Amino acid sequence: MRTTHQHPIRSRARARLLVAVLAGTAVLAAACGGGGGGGGGGGNAAGACPVDALQDAGGTAQVTLWHAYVGLTKKTLEKLAAQYNASQTKVKVNVEAQGSYEELLKKYEDALSDPTTLPDVILTEDTTTQFMADSGAVIPAQDCIDADPGAQKIYDGILPAVTAAYTVQDQLLPGAFSVSTPVLYANKDLFAKAGLPTDTYPQTLDELRATAEKIKAANIPGVAQPLVMKVDSWYIEHWLTGVKQTVVNEDNGRTALATKSTYDNKYTTETFQWMKDMVDAGLLKAVPNSSQIDDFLAAATQSAAMLIQTSTAITTVNGVIEGSLNAEDLGLSGSAAGAVSGFKIPNLNIGVGLLPGIEAAGEGQIGGSAWYLLDTGKDAEVAGGWEFMKWFNETPNQVTWTLEGSYLPVATAAADDPKLKENWATTRTGQWLSVAYQGIVDLDPKFPGPVIGPYKEFRAANRAALETVTLSGKPVADAVTAANTTFQEALDSYAKDVGAGG
Repeated sequence: MRTTHQHPIRSRARARLLVAVLAGTAVLAAACGGGGGGGGGGGNAAGACPVDALQDAGGTAQVTLWHAYVGLTKKTLEKLAAQYNASQTKVKVNVEAQGSYEELLKKYEDALSDPTTLPDVILTEDTTTQFMADSGAVIPAQDCIDADPGAQKIYDGILPAVTAAYTVQDQLLPGAFSVSTPVLYANKDLFAKAGLPTDTYPQTLDELRATAEKIKAANIPGVAQPLVMKVDSWYIEHWLTGVKQTVVNEDNGRTALATKSTYDNKYTTETFQWMKDMVDAGLLKAVPNSSQIDDFLAAATQSAAMLIQTSTAITTVNGVIEGSLNAEDLGLSGSAAGAVSGFKIPNLNIGVGLLPGIEAAGEGQIGGSAWYLLDTGKDAEVAGGWEFMKWFNETPNQVTWTLEGSYLPVATAAADDPKLKENWATTRTGQWLSVAYQGIVDLDPKFPGPVIGPYKEFRAANRAALETVTLSGKPVADAVTAANTTFQEALDSYAKDVGAGG
C-alpha cells in the first residue's frame, strides 16, 4: 500500500461524503480509509504519485481512460492513444467513451464507492474542477511533478492562464488540458453590404449592438436577426470574469470552498439586460440551449450575419463552407444529423474575431476539459497514466490535437511549431484557430474564473434565467433573483454534503 499524505485541497473528505449522499452507500467508509485534516470532516487524501512504478512492473500496464468526446475529437484521441501505444511497450492506453459529460460524471460518482472500478485517467469538463478536487480520488498533477522533476519543464511551458484555471489552493490538479474559448464568427459579405469593415470586428457588447443595428438598418434580404447565439451560461461567465466579477466568495472559490453566491451583481444584471434588449429590438436570435444545430444553420443560411460559438465549432463552420459536414464526425444525431447531410454553402465568406466583452474583446476564462489522474491503488497504471499525459503534452501531439481535434494548443512551443504556424498562415481554419489561440494567450492568470462545487446547478440556474428573459420576456431583475436563490441553495447543499466547516 502506498503512503498517503494530506493536501489542503482534499482535507475535508468531501466528495467521498458527497457520493455517500448521492449513492446512499456505506461502502465508502472502507474505501476511504481514516485520517483527518483541517477544515472539515476528516478524510483520506489520494496517494502520492508513484512515478517510478513502471520501472519494476512486469508486463504492460493497462491504463483505462474515460472521456465524453464525440466526432472528430473522439477519433483524434483514439488516434493519439494508438500512436502512444505503438511507441513503447510498458503502457497500453485503452480509450473508453462514456456518453455525454453528464453520463461520464455519473459513472465516476458511482465508481467512487469502489476505487477498483475507477479508470486511471478521466477527462471531465472544466466545470467539475471543485468536485474532482473534493472527490478524494484525484492525484494532483503537482504531486507527480514534485515526484518527477524532469516534468517541470513541460508545465513551465504551458500558458499561465491554463494552469491558473486548474490550480486550486495553490495545487495544480489535472495533468493535461483540452482548451477552447468562445469566438465571434462574422459574415464578411453581409458586413460589406451594411457598409461595415470586413477585417475588424466589434470589441465590446456596446459595439456588438451597434454593429447589429447597422446590419439591420441595411435591410439586407434574408437577414432576420443580425446576431445568433445559444442561450448558454458560458458566455455570461466569460463576460463576468472579463471584468473581474466574482460569482462566489472565497476569491471566487480559489482559496477555499465557495459557500456564498455573489452572482446577483450589477454586471450580471447588465449582461442579462443587454441580451433581452437585443432580442426585443430584433437584433438577436436567441436559440434554446437544447438545440444542436439551429444557431449554425442561421449563420449558414445567412439569416444571421454573426454567430457566437465555441472555437471547437471551427470545423463545423468550415464544413458548411466546404460541404464536408458529416453527422458522425460532428457527433450529431436525430434531426440535427439530417439537417447537415449534404449541406453546403461554398460562397460563405466568414471571418473570426475574439468574443466581444463588457470592456474589451477576448477577456474571459479557460473552457474545455481537463485530464485527471486517479488513485486506483494500482501503482503501475497510475505511473502509466502519468507517462501518457506527459507524452500528450509534447509538441507534435499538441499540434495533432489542434489540427485534428479542434482544441487549442496549451503550450507556446506547440503554437510556434512550423507545421502549425504554416497551417495557421495558409488555411481558413488555421487562421481562425490562430485568433482563438491569441484569446487564451491574453487571458489574465490572476483572475482565472470561478471554482464552484455545484457548477452544474449554477449553470442550470443561470441558463434557465437567461431563457426566461430572452425566450419568454421575463423581467431581468426577477430572473436574476430567482437564479441567485436557486444557486445559493445549491451551494448550501454542497457544503453540507462535503462537510465544509466541520
